Amino acid sequence: MEEQTDMISFCCPSRGRPELAKRLVDTATETQKGETEFLFYLNDDDEKLEQYQDLLDEKHYTVGPNQSTCYSWNLMSEKASHDIVMLMGDDVQVRTRNWDQLIVDEFNKYEDKILMVIPNDGRSNKLARTRHLKQERYFISKQPILIEDEPFGAPHFALHKNWINTVDYLAPPFFWHWYVDTWTQTVARKLNRCLFLPGVEFKAKKITDDTGRAVRENLNIQGRDNYVWSKVNDRHLNADVTALRNVLKN
Repeated sequence: MEEQTDMISFCCPSRGRPELAKRLVDTATETQKGETEFLFYLNDDDEKLEQYQDLLDEKHYTVGPNQSTCYSWNLMSEKASHDIVMLMGDDVQVRTRNWDQLIVDEFNKYEDKILMVIPNDGRSNKLARTRHLKQERYFISKQPILIEDEPFGAPHFALHKNWINTVDYLAPPFFWHWYVDTWTQTVARKLNRCLFLPGVEFKAKKITDDTGRAVRENLNIQGRDNYVWSKVNDRHLNADVTALRNVLKN
């Protein structure tokens, strides 16, 4: 492995799940090679706020009003001190030793660092097998592979600040919650810079608690983001592609 030159910041909104936030910190810390920065956005009206404050180091969280998920990701991204930023959910357990080094190594292969790196959360593999999608081939090998087909679910991914600073956000700010991974994957695939790491396991599964249901079952949020996608997915998405293509070096 190459010597690590960059480190990683996790940006993660969390509500009603202090024990999962702590588990994410613990599993990432136990398996990391470098020193990960954890940036949680917590809601000031969360009934479990004090539990978060008991479990997490004060430097690991920001408390504010209940905002959109994309707002939370972007606010934490602006606070990130490391060059590689990961858009995260609090339901992840990091399983692969030296996961951070493996991700950094992939970014170091590109001088411009314009790359989307997707770890294996296990859910996309299950979906591919269930629906007999051609994406299942991505999970057969443990080697990194560039994604060429239609996007699959990638709720956790890494971008370098070179990408974020070029388009001016980690998560497209016109969405509330949905379409973030689809948007980012589509941009990355148009640049041939969408990399899946099947050997880096960020185990996650759908959590059927009040927090999860509040987002999944809120038809107003889904309807809003569906409408926004229909209006912006051509012109604005292609503007991101053009801006990023202008900084590609290889």
